[in-house]
Amino acid sequence: MTVALLIVLFRLQSAPAPRVDFKTQIRPILEQRCQPCHFAGGKMYARLPFDRPETILKLGTKVFTRIRDEKSQTLFRQFLASAK
Repeated sequence: MTVALLIVLFRLQSAPAPRVDFKTQIRPILEQRCQPCHFAGGKMYARLPFDRPETILKLGTKVFTRIRDEKSQTLFRQFLASAK
């Protein structure tokens, strides 16, 4: 490998995970997949309110029982990682 390629690979590996915004990126996915139960007025809202980022942070990857596509899961993983 050339030195330039090694530098590029190093920069890619050391780059921080992109910041994921709950309100604009995560919540719309949850609204599409988990309404009405986990939103205001729903039967699960009192125990697991999905309109709050702290609920998703607490659940972690357990939310993947409802969020199955890989693109969305990647976004959720980035959101979870950025909160650590």
